[in-house]
Amino acid sequence: MAQQAPTLSAPIAGERFAWLDRLAAPLQKGVYAVFRAGEAGRGAKNWLNGVPIRHRVHPALVAIPIGAWTTAAFLDLLDGFSSDDTYQAAADVAILLGIVGAVPAVAAGLSDWVDTYDHQRRVGMAHALVNSTALALYGASLALRARGNRTAGRALGGLAFGVVSLGGALGGELVYTFGIGVTYLLYPKPPDTFVDILASDQLVEGTPQVVEDGRVPVLLRRRDGQVYAVEAWCSHVGGPLIDGPFEGLTVECPWHQSASASTTVAP
Repeated sequence: MAQQAPTLSAPIAGERFAWLDRLAAPLQKGVYAVFRAGEAGRGAKNWLNGVPIRHRVHPALVAIPIGAWTTAAFLDLLDGFSSDDTYQAAADVAILLGIVGAVPAVAAGLSDWVDTYDHQRRVGMAHALVNSTALALYGASLALRARGNRTAGRALGGLAFGVVSLGGALGGELVYTFGIGVTYLLYPKPPDTFVDILASDQLVEGTPQVVEDGRVPVLLRRRDGQVYAVEAWCSHVGGPLIDGPFEGLTVECPWHQSASASTTVAP
């Protein structure tokens, strides 16, 4: 029987914020549908999760809009005390760069968030709503600047910077309080070379089995005579993959339906 997912405390989004589920549930379902639309969808999710490089890409991507908008806030401050337009063009370009840079950051964030549940999903939804508000404010600020109303544009830019800072605080809550994107079960790194771990006749066709190499648990499964392997735990919340359903060469986490692809290890 599959284990129950761990119950985590919720310092920010408790049951009183359950209304966020009405927004989060359909969004999560829609994003899942996109990422599960064939191999292309799964491949896109893997890249957005940083699977090929074994490192989350969302934290790196958010540095682009945050850095650009911080620069814009500083330039707007200088512009407010300047008697000419020395800083205006640079501030506008910085805001535009932040808006453009937010697009891949949002995609990577959605890819990480779609694997969350319960309180974490609510905080993630709040994080997305706050940052979306900031993005809209920056768009409006840029439009006002283009029309020559720089005072109102700077005001909206300052408000947007405050909102995106709140979004960053919620993002920190997701990582440092809920551990989103952090491996829950810390095992030594799997070996980079093939090692003998199990006699071939001990692995029955279609019957998954967990073995250990040192302290590293590995899930093995024989399919059509080929042996496939994957780390035996879900890297999101530590769910036991042996209890999850298999579909082709992938296995789903029994706790939150994140899919992990297996690798050929032997004929």
